[in-house]
Amino acid sequence: MTGTVRGPSRYPTLPAILAGVVLTLLGGALAVWSPPLADSIEGKVYDTFLRSAPRHPAPGPITIVDLDETSFERLGQWPWPRYRIARLLDRIREAGATAVGLDMVFAEPDRTSLTPLSAEILRDLGTRIDLAGFPREAMDTDLALAATLTGGPFVLGYQFDFETARGNACVLHPLRAAVLTGGGAGGADGLYEARGVVCNLPTLSKAAGSSGFFNAIPDPDGVLRRVPLVIRHKGALYPNLALELYLRARGGDAVLETGPEGAEALRLDGKRIPLDRRGNMLVNFRGPHRTFPHLSAAAVLEGTADPAMLKGRIVLLGTTAAGLKDIRTTPLDAAQPGVEIHANVLDNLLSGDPIAAPRWARAVRVLLVLFPGLLLTGLLARSSAAWGLALIIPSAAGIWLGSWGLLAYRQVFLPPLLPVVTLAVVFTVLSSIRYLQADRQVRERTRKLALTQDAIIQSLAALTETRDHETGGHIQRTRHYIRVLAGRLQARPVFRNRLDDATVDLLFRLAPLHDIGKVGVRDRILLKPDRLTPEEYEEMKRHTLYGSETIRLAKRMMGEDAFFQIADDLVLNHHERWDGTGYPNGLREAAIPLPGRLMAVADAYDAIISARVYKPAQTHEEAVRVMRERRGTYFDPDVVDAFLEVDEEIREIAVRFSGAGVEPELPPEG
Repeated sequence: MTGTVRGPSRYPTLPAILAGVVLTLLGGALAVWSPPLADSIEGKVYDTFLRSAPRHPAPGPITIVDLDETSFERLGQWPWPRYRIARLLDRIREAGATAVGLDMVFAEPDRTSLTPLSAEILRDLGTRIDLAGFPREAMDTDLALAATLTGGPFVLGYQFDFETARGNACVLHPLRAAVLTGGGAGGADGLYEARGVVCNLPTLSKAAGSSGFFNAIPDPDGVLRRVPLVIRHKGALYPNLALELYLRARGGDAVLETGPEGAEALRLDGKRIPLDRRGNMLVNFRGPHRTFPHLSAAAVLEGTADPAMLKGRIVLLGTTAAGLKDIRTTPLDAAQPGVEIHANVLDNLLSGDPIAAPRWARAVRVLLVLFPGLLLTGLLARSSAAWGLALIIPSAAGIWLGSWGLLAYRQVFLPPLLPVVTLAVVFTVLSSIRYLQADRQVRERTRKLALTQDAIIQSLAALTETRDHETGGHIQRTRHYIRVLAGRLQARPVFRNRLDDATVDLLFRLAPLHDIGKVGVRDRILLKPDRLTPEEYEEMKRHTLYGSETIRLAKRMMGEDAFFQIADDLVLNHHERWDGTGYPNGLREAAIPLPGRLMAVADAYDAIISARVYKPAQTHEEAVRVMRERRGTYFDPDVVDAFLEVDEEIREIAVRFSGAGVEPELPPEG
């Protein structure tokens, strides 16, 4: 009897091709309707591109007059009397500034004016003050400031309120702009709509005759990347402070272009400033703190400032003094004062080079997902994985470098992440299918799948470290702790069938994923340098759910597998407690999956011996004492017993990997 033994097919079957098509289409759908997590990661990519792009050669004719610590040391604390502000503005105007914007609000009458102050003293103390002989400007300092504002090119600042309908008596100055509708029903309806306003005294607003809002709305991750140039209020359009300052200095009017989805651009002196549908401009930040020249307000008042820094220049009056400045996180600086953000916006308007995210970029991104993804699927259907790799590497590099070049040299941001990730996912999935078909032997299949899994784990762990650069040592220590603990439990009959060598190895390899959900936590919470508030702590606790959602999405795409189940158990349950007081689900005792119980002990021990912003590192002996005390309350008694039996090995691991850094963790529980 003779026959032919046929090996596995060389090429993927129809299900594999369908998987590639489905994954590519899924990537295309995500390119159209980006989930918040993808938007957050794309924002980090944008920040990286902007930091690495060539800097603007020199800022425009902009000077910041700074109410700094030196000014307050010499002339007294804030708020200053309004007559002193008037003198400062007079000095700036006399020096030849073309326009002056005030990044501050004078919402209440000046309490240092002698007339109302003497009336209060008479009312409260019964003492009459003779005001004869005092200068007129000291009697009502608001009138003195109004007189100065009347005679100069000044632009007052104010802030819109989106929660409360207040400020009905405010005097605001609408934007001198024509609205050019490009068709459709969107028009200017997509702009931010403010309910109320915190404004200046009507006397001051009428005197200045010009004003603009200084609202700045950060992205969901807390980073300020875009600033609204136009906001609607009671049916009228109002300008950003920097925009109104530009118009005051250069003259002319603005034209707001709108389309079916909302705002599209603002035309100024022949320059087209791209906007998103809400009227936001994507700011091309010039640099970190103090990129623009600063003059101390005290130096201007005392006449020691360089007059060349004011003559013919546009001036922004604001503060960088501690406790008074409005701090924002921008792509180039973790703590940039608000007045410098206005300077960046103004310089973008002067140069006409803000970053654009045009409507066509969305269509191009979809094409960059679909075309390479489908091409890669077809190539892998007919050729070896090496040819697929030969396609994916230059394609991914080309998309990434092309996107960077567009932003660096054309001021256009085309998000590259989804096209590159789609290529990687399609290649990974289809290559895995090829491996499964190429060799039916379980051992070889397991080896190949383990390689793919390791690549995914390392990529995800590296992704976590892009958010929090201090996790390296913690990841290495906890993965070794969990292997030692699981190995010790193997010797007990009750755990022998649940902790075979393959499972212990999976626990070791998957342990780095336990905090992957922190990628979804906002920077202002994750990187906060002190103890979290209860509300922030509740948000931080959601990192277990974010991580589980990520693992389960992969599980739905790849199918049920012990790899994903153990990963999910580690990620979701490593903060559950034996007595049921943990999170996120309040599981207790044996209802907590074993990987979660092991990870809880490893994670807690490392947190105790590591320094945190809110506590010093504790000794190994103190950590052993704490673990023993929490046996049967926080932790599985069997796992703690195993820990106590191998605590010297645990100590050696902690010492061996002690130099890799310390991560900011949650506040200690209990």
